[in-house]
Amino acid sequence: MSQTFLRFFEALPTALAVGLLLLPLLSEENGARFKPAIALCGVLRAVLGFGLIVLIARAIIPADVPLSFDGLVTFSTSTSVGRAWVATEIVALLFALATLLRLRVDSGVFDKATLGLGGLVLALTSVTGHAIDDSFRWWQQASFLLHTAAGLTWLGGLIGLVWWMFTGRGKSPEVAAKLSERWSNVAKVAIVIVVISGIVMAWENVGSFANLLATPYGRLLTIKLALFCASMLAALALALYLNRRPADKFDFDWYGRVGLAEAVAAAGLVFIAGWIAVITPASHETDLYWPLPFRLSWSATWGYVGAKLPWIDVANWYLAPAWSAVVAVVCAALAAFFWWAPRLRPWRRFSTPGALLLSALFVGSSFATVAYTDTYNDPAVDYTAMSVVRGQKHFNANCVACHGVSGEGNGELASGLKDLKGLPVTPADLTAPHVGNHTIGDIFHWLSYGGTSGVMPGFKETLDPDDRWDVINFLLMMSYSNRARFIGAQPMVQWLIAPDFQLVDPEDKITTFYGLRGTPTLLSFARCNAPEVDEHALEASLAIADETAKAAGANHVTVYQGGCPASLMARAPTNPQAVERAYSIINRYPNEKPSDEIAEAHYLIDRSGYLRARYRHFEDGAGQAAQLSAAIAQLAREPFIIVSLHSH
Repeated sequence: MSQTFLRFFEALPTALAVGLLLLPLLSEENGARFKPAIALCGVLRAVLGFGLIVLIARAIIPADVPLSFDGLVTFSTSTSVGRAWVATEIVALLFALATLLRLRVDSGVFDKATLGLGGLVLALTSVTGHAIDDSFRWWQQASFLLHTAAGLTWLGGLIGLVWWMFTGRGKSPEVAAKLSERWSNVAKVAIVIVVISGIVMAWENVGSFANLLATPYGRLLTIKLALFCASMLAALALALYLNRRPADKFDFDWYGRVGLAEAVAAAGLVFIAGWIAVITPASHETDLYWPLPFRLSWSATWGYVGAKLPWIDVANWYLAPAWSAVVAVVCAALAAFFWWAPRLRPWRRFSTPGALLLSALFVGSSFATVAYTDTYNDPAVDYTAMSVVRGQKHFNANCVACHGVSGEGNGELASGLKDLKGLPVTPADLTAPHVGNHTIGDIFHWLSYGGTSGVMPGFKETLDPDDRWDVINFLLMMSYSNRARFIGAQPMVQWLIAPDFQLVDPEDKITTFYGLRGTPTLLSFARCNAPEVDEHALEASLAIADETAKAAGANHVTVYQGGCPASLMARAPTNPQAVERAYSIINRYPNEKPSDEIAEAHYLIDRSGYLRARYRHFEDGAGQAAQLSAAIAQLAREPFIIVSLHSH
């Protein structure tokens, strides 16, 4: 928090100095009366900058290592944040020197040069925060500079304008109006820059709408947005006054008070900005806490329940989101009626907005589904074949009695399950696509604390968090198994993420399956010692897979067991048994009994890591090699998308 306060009090003087430098250019009057204040602000900024590097170093250097002058010098010259501070402080010192020289020098050109230096100091305010993250592209880093420069210029100019209004009551109304209108134009440009750059920054640092409420960074950003809206309401009031004021009058006191309210909201906004500059961005946060008992979701409401339930269902009619939509339409129609009905016009300013608000609430409720504190929690265990196998082991030990070995809800105890009211409860079919309608955090919550019906127990005391995440990774694979029966040779849409696994690489360059992304990959499975296997046909099939993958420029990973020819092997996993067991979950075919072993299968993975096609066996002269080659060429032309391994 000390860094937050210092960043705020470091930025505020420079913003005020820039605002006071800008005012004489807008009002076309002598700004000599502002020179001492500008110089004081410039010097104060330079002095506070030295305190900032101490706090930054203390936050990064281990607490058991004492700070010394030599240590600060080393930190400032050998770290990226230290070098950024040095550059910023040099500019701040030059700005302070310029503001002091202005006390003796009276030059319009020098004033503009000082204003430019001040603007540069404002822009560089962000470089000791998230802006120096080298994972950002240049335009993302530039958005930080533009955001701080425009935002602090707006704040400083606004404070200067309020100062002018409270001390300029003797000025003519026309001078005040001219200054206000010119400042309004400058502020509009600054706000446009703030909004556009803010969207760019939020896109990278927040990541999703849920993170606005589920993370400390997001909640602070939400408060920042609320303060921004408050300041914009005050700005709107000022703009309306300028458009409607009498030609020969100007209310200095009212304009100054409303401007002060806008400035206070803007100052709070800047304080929050300094706070979020020193905490973990929402997109990098791993411990997410959702504060609401509901969330909005298309897939879990209209996309699932709305498609399954009819408009009138005796038992569950209230679940159909269509009913909320009907009420929303009725409320919208009432709003129109209240507005146009002659007898109701005296009340339409209140009744119409009220009906529209009610309509919006019902529209939102049609997308609402139950949420928990864990709903948006990020997995603590990577989505890998090893994790899936571990999860399957825990599932077999704790869940098959109800959900069944295959997860279809047909376990030995399934028929006798009842809730607290004595009503029969059917275990969920975990192979159905509906599992993907729930967030990973929802599933983690149910595994930890039990199901909503009260029948499924919680496993918080039985399985540690990593074990529960392993079970979730297995459940995700199992939820794919139903649709996976129909994967064929023609590339399908992107929906199935291929689990990661470790690769054998003597050169230690590409050690994971994930590391092969960027180029299509053929993942081949075979058991050359399987019962009733035709060894010659199998070897011919593996040879076609090997030759076609090489000719098409695709990566090739082989999970071969049982004495397959070494000449046909390519990259191999470090644990082939685990990889086979994990991928066997989705190696399903219609009307065939599932197996933990894969006699032969060839999966085509696209550049982004999605499993797109499957080939069961290759035969000479059947055209399958040409089909595989064409599919590889098609996937190679598709754009590369960086996705989370837990996308589903």
